[in-house]
Amino acid sequence: MMLIEEQVAAARQQMTGESLRAVRLRVKELSSWRSLVPSGTDTQLLLESILLQYIGNPQLSSRFSLGIAEVVPASSRLDIRFEHSASVRPALEMLPYRERGERTVHGAPGLWARVVGNSIEIAFARHPAAGVIALTTLDRSDDVEGLLSAYEASLSAQRCVPLWTVDPGTLPPEKLRTGGRRRKPQPRTIIDDHRPAVALPSALLRRIRLWDRLSGHAGLKVSAATADHGLDWHIVREVHQGVSLHDDRLAAILSDPVAGPGLVTDEEGHRCDDGRCVMEFTAPADRMSGWRSVLRVETVVSSVPVPPVPQRPRHFTALDETAFPSHGGLPHNAPAARHRSQRSRVADGDEPAAGRSTQLLAPRLSRCQWDLRGIAMQIGAAWALDGCAVLVVTHSFDADREVRRLYEHDVFGWSIPDRPNVVPSLPWRRGRLVPGSGALFTHTESGSRADVGALLQQARAHFDWAIFVDCNDDLGMGPYIERSVDSHFVVVDSSGYPESFVTAQARNGVAEHREVAVTPAASAMAWRQQHLTGIPLDRVPVSGLVLRQPSPRADSTPSPDFTEQVDAELARFGIPVLSRLPEDPAVALGDPSPTVLDAVDDASRAAYVKACTPIRLALREAERCLIPPADPWA
Repeated sequence: MMLIEEQVAAARQQMTGESLRAVRLRVKELSSWRSLVPSGTDTQLLLESILLQYIGNPQLSSRFSLGIAEVVPASSRLDIRFEHSASVRPALEMLPYRERGERTVHGAPGLWARVVGNSIEIAFARHPAAGVIALTTLDRSDDVEGLLSAYEASLSAQRCVPLWTVDPGTLPPEKLRTGGRRRKPQPRTIIDDHRPAVALPSALLRRIRLWDRLSGHAGLKVSAATADHGLDWHIVREVHQGVSLHDDRLAAILSDPVAGPGLVTDEEGHRCDDGRCVMEFTAPADRMSGWRSVLRVETVVSSVPVPPVPQRPRHFTALDETAFPSHGGLPHNAPAARHRSQRSRVADGDEPAAGRSTQLLAPRLSRCQWDLRGIAMQIGAAWALDGCAVLVVTHSFDADREVRRLYEHDVFGWSIPDRPNVVPSLPWRRGRLVPGSGALFTHTESGSRADVGALLQQARAHFDWAIFVDCNDDLGMGPYIERSVDSHFVVVDSSGYPESFVTAQARNGVAEHREVAVTPAASAMAWRQQHLTGIPLDRVPVSGLVLRQPSPRADSTPSPDFTEQVDAELARFGIPVLSRLPEDPAVALGDPSPTVLDAVDDASRAAYVKACTPIRLALREAERCLIPPADPWA
């Protein structure tokens, strides 16, 4: 089985074309593996979106998509390595210039270019550190500085004035926009067209190597068209003759939210007619800013003759595919069958038994309540590493598209006739890459209790476990989802059981502190009243407790015998302790959990998986029962 670090590095390397050794070092620097290819800042996204429009129609043939052999993405920088030096010229055309005697600016206004080492760096002159694109070639002996000088000389020969050579330090201060006098309307530029839809082209550019991993790749052309909501992007994908035009792997990798851009498509998926296959994608409903665009992928047969050695498709680690056999053929990828093999079989057939669902609760107004989704993801990841297919379901009224549209409505609203109504075939999306036979998916439901129940019922056919998470207060679903789940368990932050209490007593006019020892039964009762506030223990049978305990202090000496006796008393109350999970002391109150078993050593990950195994075994043995409603008149 491939190690997690190797799987993550391989999945990213296949998208970007970086060297595997460099990717392994960069992956270790990531705080989370939720998205393997980092996204850029607003300025960086704008630069990459404009660049893709200029380099989208390559004139030279190349074995790489758009002639790009490698991209190295960072939050405020993107290094692009072209195969040939001639492929850099279209990228330079985005630099601003104007004709002599004219005021119209061609290209993207405000850009600044310079040669640093063996690369050409392009940025906005007023904000040079906010975003940088560095252009270089595979052949380090290429004269990159000469390319920029030659392009500048060609413009001068055409009586054009380059505008990218102005030193940012010599620019006057940027004027602040204040109220009062009306300003003269400024002409619309290419920046205005790109700004509402910068995220989609940037996500594609940062994963440019995914296209040449598909079967029969012959070429790629990218163009943009202005729409009411921004820019729509059109990709013409050319394949060699004799290769199937439709490829399910293309839709799968574009829909993957971990290594891919995480787009969605409609239920039909594609339209194949007249010798072409057309797919349309857009961003999911939970993405708004910078994603107002539609991606149209059109696959056609290339006019280039078939090469002597036909190019075979290469596997995608992000799709759980393994390497292709030496004789070619289809990838070894069957996630449905893989998940199916993890479930128990029924006695009289070959169909897998339905999965189970559980609800994770936390005491009201506790830290666990606000970090409940992160805890569910950690437990789900541990079960997935143990070979289970797990879905973590959360509920949020903010996820409703109509509610969000009312609060975030602007001139680029989504109620546009030309935007396709795309819905993913399955609502849940991958949450993490998991080696081996496990899987971890997530979904946020915005509907009613009936919608949540229907979703959990649908998930039983696809997953071994569905963990439902919601804050048990007046604003959430609370404990009222019990008719849709099989069991409930509670996670509690607890430093241990009190073996004594300190009380103050007046003696001779002075308050003196006195320590009173308690029995295990009294300690269990006091702990129950203190930590399980808001949990409906009188109505809902809780299968058990999961305790998150910080590292013991030097002055703390917990008694193992006393702890076991208190555990026995809690079990007598009907709330046994299922497991004790270590708590990360570096995560402060209110901060989101940065990782889900990601940047931890193998020993800690194995210990966490081992600690979560008793939880799953106990929940599987839990008996499902009918819980009467809280309102006697319901």
